[in-house]
Parts: sequence; C-alpha cells; structure tokens
Amino acid sequence: MFRKKGPKIVISGYYGFDNCGDEAVLLAIIHCLRQLRPDVRIVVLSNNPEKTAELYGVKAVDRWKPMEVAKALVGCRLFLSGGGSLIQDVTSERSPRYYLWVIRLALLLAGKTMIYGQGVGPLTSEKNRQATAKVFNRCHEVTVRDIQSAKLLKELGVEKNIRVACDPVMALSYADIDRQEIKDVLQEMDILDGKGRKNKPLLLAVIRCWEDNKHLAAVAQLLDAQARSGGWDVLLVPAHFPADMEAIDKISNLMTERLYCLGKSLTARQFLALTAYADKVFAMRLHGLIFAMAMGTPMLGLSYDPKVDAFMEQAGLAGFCLPYEDFDWEAANDLLEEMETLPLSMRREQENRRREMQQQAWQMAKQAVELLD
Repeated sequence: MFRKKGPKIVISGYYGFDNCGDEAVLLAIIHCLRQLRPDVRIVVLSNNPEKTAELYGVKAVDRWKPMEVAKALVGCRLFLSGGGSLIQDVTSERSPRYYLWVIRLALLLAGKTMIYGQGVGPLTSEKNRQATAKVFNRCHEVTVRDIQSAKLLKELGVEKNIRVACDPVMALSYADIDRQEIKDVLQEMDILDGKGRKNKPLLLAVIRCWEDNKHLAAVAQLLDAQARSGGWDVLLVPAHFPADMEAIDKISNLMTERLYCLGKSLTARQFLALTAYADKVFAMRLHGLIFAMAMGTPMLGLSYDPKVDAFMEQAGLAGFCLPYEDFDWEAANDLLEEMETLPLSMRREQENRRREMQQQAWQMAKQAVELLD
C-alpha cells in the first residue's frame, strides 16, 4: 500500500563540530520529535553531514553550501533554529550573522519557523542586535532556555510572545541512556573492574581554557585534594574535542595525584552515559552541568559566562556555582564535600526541579509539533 511521506523538519545549529553539548541538543530534539511524530522526516544542517547522518539516522546537508541549504528548506513544513548559544557575538561577530541568514532563508522557503530553546546573547554589535530583533519578530514561535535570554530579546525590541523553557537536553533522562555506551572505555582505563563496578567513587571534571587560564592551577589543586583526601577517582573529559585537550594537558601537568584523562572525542550518547556513571560533576562547560542535571548527578559549576550562572539559578543551584574571577579551590572543595551529605529534603527538591525542567523541554517539543498542523 502507498504510504504518504511525513512532514519534513529542518534543524539548524552548531552541529557536526564534535561539541558534545550541541550534539546532545540535537540528540534530544530528534528524540522528542520522533516520539511525538514518528513519521517526521528530519534534515540537519551540519559541518560534517556524513557523520551526523550516521549518528542520528537523519538526512544531513552541508551547512556551508547555500544551494544545499536552500534545497533542504524547499518543501520543509517546519524549520527549527536551536538550541545552544547561536545568537551571540562574544566568540565571533560572524556567528549570529550566519544563523540569522539561515532563519531569513527559512522564512522565505519553509512553512513555519521556530526558535527552539536557544540561549541568546551576549550581543555587543549594534548591527547584530538590530538584525536579531528584526528576524525574531518574523518567526512563528520563539522559545528560549532562560529568563535572561527573554529579557535581552525584549530589550532588543522583540515583540513576539517569548516562551521561557529550558535547554532541550533536559528532555532526556536516566531511562533514555544506555550506560553500555561508555562501559568499555571506562574498563580500558581501569576506572571500572572486570564486572563493570567502579573501583572508587568517580568525579567527572569538564574544564575548558579561558582568557589567561589563571583558573587552571586552582582547578589542579582542587582535583588533587579530591583524589588525595576524598578518595575519589578523578576523570578529566573534553566536551569539545580537541579544543579542551589544552586545558586537560595543563591541569594534568600541574597535578601530583593520580588522574585519569580521556583523550578522544565522545558522542553525545557516550557523554551522557559517562555522566550517569559519575557520582559528582565539576564543570565549567555549560553542558557538563546540563548533563549532570538531566542524569540526576550532583554538580558544582565554575562560571566563566552568564549562561552558566543562568542555568545554575534555573536549576536551583546558584549556591553551587563559583565565579571564574578569583576562583577559590578550597571553597570549591568544601562544596564538593558538602554534596556527599545533602539532606534528603534537598535531594527531593532537586529531583522535583529536574522533573519540572524535563516537562518544560517536552512541552517545547510539543509546541514544535503543533506548528506542523
């Protein structure tokens, strides 16, 4: 019997760059869309189309080829821009220009256009600020991942109804993750024994370089203290490979205690499974913290960017977020030890917050599917 093709959705974001955070965003969006609308046809704009297609079972096209992007948008019922921090010009003034160009093209060629769980800003260029407001006002749905992004859009002059949700990754839970994804890697590193059990409690550290790297020496002292007096296995992992390897190398050279370092790229599924194995997470990378929240793993944040503060506040964990400036490793050590003895009431409150954010992420996906109709 002839089977009619399902609606086509095109997704744009920072995909195909081996950044685990953005890859997890894509994984979560695809997971939700397929759960809610199994017949949907998904096309992803990617820096590495072959790898993206293989990892997620989707069609992928080269994000840098305008004709391929335009061809993908023709006949597209819904275009999703997000999530992640796409519209910001701290890393590059050209970055928001690219993503806004894709949205403009989608407004011409696609059916509906949705900003999906993005974190917006900082935006320092007046040209970028004006362009963002103009483009967002033309979109059919605008959903952001935090209140700060919504406030910035209002400040820029976005008059659309802006929905505040959370990061799309929060739609995933422990039940969606297969810990076998990372088990072999941990056994090869002797973090797990032959039966798959941890030899010691595991502290996962997700650190990046930033500015003059003055934080790295203090991070090394913190991890030494955890390994020495806390009796923890400490594992440093790159969330963005190979960019994060510089920080990992510098920290490992400063430490005196035993340290485990993972020197390769992980898929989003593997990174989430690793977070599920961990007993505590200390992260500078935003999605290291988001993964921990999604998996229900206790976490401590080191904030180098307002987006980190915004998420930790949203998660109800502002007291477990320390500033990059004058980072105090002893205070961080005290907080990591405090995590081990949190009262049951606080643990329940944290679990309730996780479930609330999970519902917000799923509601965002439902809004996207509703646009198909």
